[in-house]
Amino acid sequence: MEARMSAFSQMLLDSPRNCWLALTEDKTKIVASGSTPEEAEANAKRDGVDDPLLIWSPEQWTPRVF
Repeated sequence: MEARMSAFSQMLLDSPRNCWLALTEDKTKIVASGSTPEEAEANAKRDGVDDPLLIWSPEQWTPRVF
């Protein structure tokens, strides 16, 4: 069986690295990025997303199980 990547996972793999990402409330689109969470949030708000989800985008995404 071929492993399939979710659209969300693919979006993260294709995202900028070593920065904060601001995603839409429904987590379907990256709307902004920044070197700090505050910068990413301000950029998202400037683009019309009032309550973005902020996540750190590391140099390399590594699967983790908690």
